[in-house]
Amino acid sequence: MKLSKIIYICEFVIGELFILYGMLLHFMNPGTLFSELVSFCNIWILIGAIFLFLGTYRKNHKKSFIRALKRGQKIALACLMGAGLIIASVNLYLIRHPALGASSDTKYVIILGGGIDKNGQLPQTVQKRIEVAADYLLENKNALAVATGGTLYHLPPEAPAMKNYLIRLGIEADRILIDDKALDTIQNFQNSCQVLSDHENLPKSAILESKILVVTSFFHLARAQRLARRMGFKHITGLGSPTAAIKLLDSYSREICSYIKLNLRILLTGKPAKIKD
Repeated sequence: MKLSKIIYICEFVIGELFILYGMLLHFMNPGTLFSELVSFCNIWILIGAIFLFLGTYRKNHKKSFIRALKRGQKIALACLMGAGLIIASVNLYLIRHPALGASSDTKYVIILGGGIDKNGQLPQTVQKRIEVAADYLLENKNALAVATGGTLYHLPPEAPAMKNYLIRLGIEADRILIDDKALDTIQNFQNSCQVLSDHENLPKSAILESKILVVTSFFHLARAQRLARRMGFKHITGLGSPTAAIKLLDSYSREICSYIKLNLRILLTGKPAKIKD
């Protein structure tokens, strides 16, 4: 078998695997039609289609698509891919090194939401976050929790479902506050600060000075902490929950893109700004 044939067969197989991966992710977290169309996991279907195109081109033209490009195009493509790899690697390192730990005198726990399906069910990723938070809350009876998570695409709000799951795990209902309006991580922290301020009858500056434990998936923890500090939280630590192996590639790839987006936002706009009374 010729090398060219082996390569295009491999390209076909890789392309099919990426497409199946994207379809599996859709199946695991069903949403509305619009949410499915804009989901990040569609990127794997697109990558799969690119590999199928490369395999088809190689099969039909007896050479790779890259070889058909002009010299300048090859150099530009190589530079773009190299820069992308370096940027992704740096951001992955930062994502993998959040500030971990929780002290027993931490009074407030902010549990970040991560989506809900069209049936109002929390995905396993969010359930794991709640289980990690519940373990801490069961051992630290004086701590209050804020379950924060709104909804998009006409799905039901996430925070009430998070609270119900915490109650099922043995946490008293009066220890669980909810924010069912937040649509992203910035709003998670803004709204949680307001909820705690209202409940404790304290200025938001006092909440920002308090010890805060943020609970989210491990891959999301570093960006969440960067945002929280940027917004004025002075003493923020974190606990990270595990992610199912099948979702690791998708989760970390999406998080790299989100971390890059956050850094660009801070650089270009100076936002998010600090929370003020």
